[in-house]
Amino acid sequence: MFNINGERWEILLVSPFHPFLQRFDGTWSVGACDDSTKTIYINEELPQEKLKKVLCHEITHAAMFSYNVEL
Repeated sequence: MFNINGERWEILLVSPFHPFLQRFDGTWSVGACDDSTKTIYINEELPQEKLKKVLCHEITHAAMFSYNVEL
């Protein structure tokens, strides 16, 4: 667990077919950041180097949500 701007976020390593990793078009992602649950979901089968990159990417989304930044 970690905090960004006073919001508590969780990180979960999940199955590659976890529902939160499925995109609206039916394809699968390797990571997802959900603002409603304040949780980052990461495919547990990623190699360590890829996992680090995906985690950094998703933490950026969490920061954007926490600071109400929209692009």
